[in-house]
Amino acid sequence: MAQAERAEDHAIVATLTRAFFDDPLFNFFTPDLVRQMRGLLAFMGAAYVDARPFGNVWVAHTNDAKVAGAAVWLPPGAYPRNSRREAMTYLRGLPSFARVGRRLAATVRLLNELDKAHHDATGPHFYLEILGVDPLYQRTGAGSAVLQPVLEQCDTEGLGAYLETQKPENVPWYGRHGFDLVQEMDIQDCPPIWTMLRQPRA
Repeated sequence: MAQAERAEDHAIVATLTRAFFDDPLFNFFTPDLVRQMRGLLAFMGAAYVDARPFGNVWVAHTNDAKVAGAAVWLPPGAYPRNSRREAMTYLRGLPSFARVGRRLAATVRLLNELDKAHHDATGPHFYLEILGVDPLYQRTGAGSAVLQPVLEQCDTEGLGAYLETQKPENVPWYGRHGFDLVQEMDIQDCPPIWTMLRQPRA
């Protein structure tokens, strides 16, 4: 487990895309699974390119040095994004939402409510923007491994950690890593989202 190397950027984006294939939230955005995969590549790539300069992307590798999973974090002060970063992220990720059709209004509403909920998170904190493990390597400890470096930093520096998840089974999993449920967000015409906050451990 190590910080991401430039040479594996594309492999990391591909791994994150596979990890979220057929995900409840992206099924809502784009039910067509072929279009969904194309959109996921754009979405993950946009978030990754934005977060990469902050140096908080951690990667778990297989025994033969393939990317098994990754955690993409934004450090305190990096979220919310400034206007330039926000515009660039939306432009890069535009294919993700190009074919949401009649779900567009609900999608915009969902993203706005998630943004508001995140703003309510108190104090400086790391934001776990994406955590994904290739389906071939799930339940091998890769997800826990890529969380640990930043969680240890949070504990050392007295910082919180914040995330959102769209899978109910993830809530107890993150709970085992010290995250507490903040709220279950039931937004009109959208799938539920859970927000979680971890306080630093002494």
